[in-house]
Amino acid sequence: MSKQRKFLILIFILLVGGYIGYNYVYQDHRDIQSETSQIEITAPYLLERFKTNDGAALLNKTITVTGTITNMEEGAVTLDESVYASFSEQISELNTNDKVVIKGRCIGYDELFEIVKLDQCSLLNKTND
Repeated sequence: MSKQRKFLILIFILLVGGYIGYNYVYQDHRDIQSETSQIEITAPYLLERFKTNDGAALLNKTITVTGTITNMEEGAVTLDESVYASFSEQISELNTNDKVVIKGRCIGYDELFEIVKLDQCSLLNKTND
């Protein structure tokens, strides 16, 4: 095999590897709002699952959580002092003590604050009680 042929094969392999690597690193971002929720759960029960080491299967999954807003921040709410949910867009219509149903991606459990974290959340339902 000639040196020129080996060089061309090497260039081809590098191009294919670069293309595959680029597509792996720069994947399309997930659209959590359009995804179907994989589980519907209450905020306290979600926290309990993580405390008993039964929550790992929910990581990076789209879930629907029901609860009462106990704390509000700009762009985020806390449900039943057990789930911290950050929203993709503004949430000006929410107030403390509203019962809500939200959908978001479960990103983990903070053992220090004992709270489950969700991101890319969207409001599905709200009731004032």
